[in-house]
Amino acid sequence: MPSIIIAGHPCVGKTTFAHLLAKRALSRPSISDVVHISESTACPDQTKAECYSNSHMEKTTRAALKSEFDRAVISSAANNEEGSTLVILDSLNYIKGYRYELYCISKAAGERHGVVWVMGSSSDEQFNSTSDISQSDALAKKRNQERKEVQKQLGQLDDDKKKRKNGNDLDGYYEDDDTMNQLVLRFEPPDEKNRWENPLFKVDVTSVSPWDRNGTLDVSVCCDQTTMTMKALDINDKSELNGLEAEATVPQPVKKKVGSSFKRNKKLSTGNKAASVAGTAPLDDKGKLSSAEPVAQQSVPSSMAKRNLAAASALDDNAASTSVATKMNQTMEEVIDGILDTFLSQRALTEGMSTLHQFSAESNALNQVDNITHRMNSEILKSQKATSLSAGVGGKIYVPLTPDGDRRPINLSKPLYPNELRNFRRQFLKWIAAHPLADGTKEDKIADVYISYVESQI
Repeated sequence: MPSIIIAGHPCVGKTTFAHLLAKRALSRPSISDVVHISESTACPDQTKAECYSNSHMEKTTRAALKSEFDRAVISSAANNEEGSTLVILDSLNYIKGYRYELYCISKAAGERHGVVWVMGSSSDEQFNSTSDISQSDALAKKRNQERKEVQKQLGQLDDDKKKRKNGNDLDGYYEDDDTMNQLVLRFEPPDEKNRWENPLFKVDVTSVSPWDRNGTLDVSVCCDQTTMTMKALDINDKSELNGLEAEATVPQPVKKKVGSSFKRNKKLSTGNKAASVAGTAPLDDKGKLSSAEPVAQQSVPSSMAKRNLAAASALDDNAASTSVATKMNQTMEEVIDGILDTFLSQRALTEGMSTLHQFSAESNALNQVDNITHRMNSEILKSQKATSLSAGVGGKIYVPLTPDGDRRPINLSKPLYPNELRNFRRQFLKWIAAHPLADGTKEDKIADVYISYVESQI
């Protein structure tokens, strides 16, 4: 069961994004079901304000979310659903170590794992504890206050009427702005350099067309107004630039130094030509500035350079605004489809040695394997002698797996000597020590495994 972890600041649109992500995932043939885990499902008897009212409640909420996530991922892995169900953990997930624990759960199940960082604006990525409050956080506080007022108005209604009036389950709210500030300060941004946060998808909810949990909204009128505003800004910037260019092309007076006698102009060297092109005075043969006529660019006042820099910055601002307008043409559905295409094409995680299930073995299991392999080596040498295998010529021999049990055939390409069998036995014992057999393994099974190992080494 692939799993996606959604992280971000409070009230930036994580739950709305999760609903739309689930809707787009169900439209794919490889996804048959979606499990959406949030505070409302992990702690149904508590509100979001209660879940984050103090540090003890935060710890309890994280433990409940982790248990729900573990139950959803492990249950699908046990049922061999082959990734047909997508698990979405919709919460703050603001602690780096907590996200690592979620990664270990997916790795133990051998499933795909990814992180989506939902940002209220691009300023969330540069936010730190010494920064002032960002514009997206101020908007989030306003959104939280609106949710609080709406839920207070609906507090007297029952659950069915709330859903019919609001259209969907309510996202909940935080008690005050101070709680949100503390959560933002403790937020540890995901880093794609960490293996437990790779792949990492960053989603800026303000860089796309207006949307909600059902998809992109019909905002043609709003887009027309935005386009007209961008054109007006473009016209103003162009008119200002034209004025600056006109001022820059006004001829400036040039001071001429009157010479006492006529001198023929010398041919410019390569360095003087480059200097003339660069707008500086030519150099004489000794490398000093020539007393010849200065270049016209030298007489341009220094304020003109500042104005040109201002015009260049205006061009950069105009280009940035244009890029923002281009991004606004992208819909959230396209962003989510790109995330799903990349995420579902990733390889599933492989279980590591730290999370690998270790089979319990008896205390004398290694001694038992040692005795069995020693007996099997003696049986192999005895069978070779009875079959009379000549040097360099192989054949088929039959070895009893137990003293009174069935005989197993072995195809030999050449006779095996005692020193070779001792090396095989020593290597096999090292392998068994690292991969012990389960309790109750019978003697003939151990002997058969050893014979198969010997055949693989021949």
